[in-house]
Amino acid sequence: MTEANIHDRTSFERAYDRLSFERDAASNARSDTTVVHGVTILSAPDEDGRVDLSRSSQHVGEGNPEGDTVFLAAFRLHDSAAETGDTYAGSVEPTAERPGEAGDDYARFIDQLLAAAKDVHFKPDIGRGEERLKGFHGG
Repeated sequence: MTEANIHDRTSFERAYDRLSFERDAASNARSDTTVVHGVTILSAPDEDGRVDLSRSSQHVGEGNPEGDTVFLAAFRLHDSAAETGDTYAGSVEPTAERPGEAGDDYARFIDQLLAAAKDVHFKPDIGRGEERLKGFHGG
């Protein structure tokens, strides 16, 4: 788990560097992948703007409708399979960057991660007298 601050973009870049993004995005681009890799936001920002992040993976069919964490998978808009038109390309290595394309994918991902961290809302903790705990619970 790594701490980042929503008021400091570089803290997000340190928590999830470009090399990690490129590795995860290349893995996620495979046509036969069943598990995607990226970053999970584990906490809402505190009063100083700190959030907890973790590099993680998730099954492609997995969701989190309860909103306990927020997972963002790493994807590049332009990888070798997309550029060659071959969806079964054997290589998903990073291609030469062209201005405004592949080189900006990491920056876009950090922007998306930062925006998600700023706007994330988690369910409040369950406590004594909580409405969700009232009523019959079996037995």
